[in-house]
Amino acid sequence: MTGVTLFDAAQAVREALATVDPETGELNDAYTSSRDLFASKGGACVAYALEETALIDASEKMLAAMHKQVATRKARLERFRAYMSDCMRNAGISKVSADGLATATLYIDRDESVEIEDGVEFPPELCLDPRPPGLSKAKIKAAILAGEPVAGARIVRRDRLTIK
Repeated sequence: MTGVTLFDAAQAVREALATVDPETGELNDAYTSSRDLFASKGGACVAYALEETALIDASEKMLAAMHKQVATRKARLERFRAYMSDCMRNAGISKVSADGLATATLYIDRDESVEIEDGVEFPPELCLDPRPPGLSKAKIKAAILAGEPVAGARIVRRDRLTIK
């Protein structure tokens, strides 16, 4: 029987059970054949579930390995970019071209960010307006640039290397 589902086979077993002789309890051929069909379809369903489980497990392992490989490659590229930036800075060269196809440009001290030391508390005027417990790096940076002493914070300049 092609196209019969497990549900259909279960329904056939239920219908065959309804035809059992109530006085003798004797099972008929319809019950035996529907039971065999259900066993066959059930076995196929078990095999499908095991196959899908194995495929999912293998896919998850492959994805985990790929995520690890991507993270490793990102870290390697970040170290390479720092290496290239250091070499360019030490050589006093701000632009390198690869046959005009790609260019690396080093912008010295271009990027600024505020670094905050752990455990330092700041006055409310250096915190975010809606929530005084949070701090505002923009306000801290403005205060430092205005010449106000801000303990526990400093402006850090970093180079930026762009490769296009």
